[in-house]
Amino acid sequence: MNLDWKSFFSRHKRNIVFIVILAAFVGNLLRYSQRSPKRHYSDWRVYYAAGERFLNKEDIYSRPDMSVTPYKYSPMFAFLFSPLTLLPKHLASLIFFTMNFFMVAGICFLSGRIMNIEGLSFGQKVLLFSIPVLFTSRFILLVWDAGQVNILMLFLVVLSLFLLKRNQVILSACCLALSAFIKYMPVLFLPYFVVKKQWKYVAWVMIFMLLFSLIPALYVGLDQEINYLKNWLPFISHTSLDLLSWVDYKNQSLYSTVLRYSMDLSAYDFNYSHSFLNLTFYQGLGTAIVLGFAIYCFALFPVEDKKQTSLMDYSLLFLCMALLNPNAWFVNFVVLLFVYMYLLHYLIKNRFKDKVVLIGGILAFILSSWMSEAIFSEDLERLFEELSNIAIASLILVFLLIRIKFKKVGAAQFSSQKIIHHSKGRL
Repeated sequence: MNLDWKSFFSRHKRNIVFIVILAAFVGNLLRYSQRSPKRHYSDWRVYYAAGERFLNKEDIYSRPDMSVTPYKYSPMFAFLFSPLTLLPKHLASLIFFTMNFFMVAGICFLSGRIMNIEGLSFGQKVLLFSIPVLFTSRFILLVWDAGQVNILMLFLVVLSLFLLKRNQVILSACCLALSAFIKYMPVLFLPYFVVKKQWKYVAWVMIFMLLFSLIPALYVGLDQEINYLKNWLPFISHTSLDLLSWVDYKNQSLYSTVLRYSMDLSAYDFNYSHSFLNLTFYQGLGTAIVLGFAIYCFALFPVEDKKQTSLMDYSLLFLCMALLNPNAWFVNFVVLLFVYMYLLHYLIKNRFKDKVVLIGGILAFILSSWMSEAIFSEDLERLFEELSNIAIASLILVFLLIRIKFKKVGAAQFSSQKIIHHSKGRL
């Protein structure tokens, strides 16, 4: 009997997608289960150790075991994570991995709902979800392998934007505030909503941030929680803002990129330097701050587009969350998932006629994902990272988004002028 594959796929396409996702989950779960104990659970053990100290009402910012890197997150995150520490370490890590895996699917689904993709065909939707995941797979795998929290943070921000679109202001504010207590960079969204005069939303975010500052006190007591909060930000500054962190070649922030290109690092006993300027540390850092502020201002400038309100603004803000983070390690660039989804959706709607966006998006993918040890040698991978290949890829995406943004603004202004002209003609 001849099987009509086209008809078979048409009838069972959703089941086939489900099977592919399930197979990917099982394969990656087995892979993580084997790798994580050998890697001593990487960053995940930091949260596990902090959760244990939290349950014991000890100082979560202490470091009794020097083999475990310092805990740099909020007391609220330690409070939320602590129930997992009641389980054996390996089982708890598998549960956290499972959460991370399905939150990637959740990010894609929620982003699609925010972008109004209901009018796309099934094939276009598969393309819209699969290509961005492929383009950011390097960063997704790094988050999974390290047991990091960047996917959780991204999921909460996207969920917040989805709920806000549905006018569920309080729940949306809760999610954004909670994400900022996991990784502080989501606070960059708050000034954007101030500019858009969404005062009720901003007020609720501030209320929830205050609540999340106090909730851990229900378990550890108010005095210990105040002690945690007093130590939190100074501890981050002390352990993350030293010169080595600023110029480390794995730090792909905008600040580190400018510093590596503007400072003579050989004077500081670093074994690499690609400077074409001779700026001091503070001159280079000041230059980077000005550039970063300029990019952020482009994101804050709202676009009145009723069909896709603020999508390019959201994308720019996600890029700012990575580029403007003083410690933009590779896992921070998992936020590119939303950016690639937006750009691909834009291309699908425009039937891939915008060649600048198409070529720029592919170039950004090549710079950020192909220049790795898996394709090149370890020495070349390090050279690319010293040259800030991931930061440059992100800046290309910034350029593409700004181009789209002002293209839309120009089109809207032209349309308004045309309406006024016709109105005057009728008068």
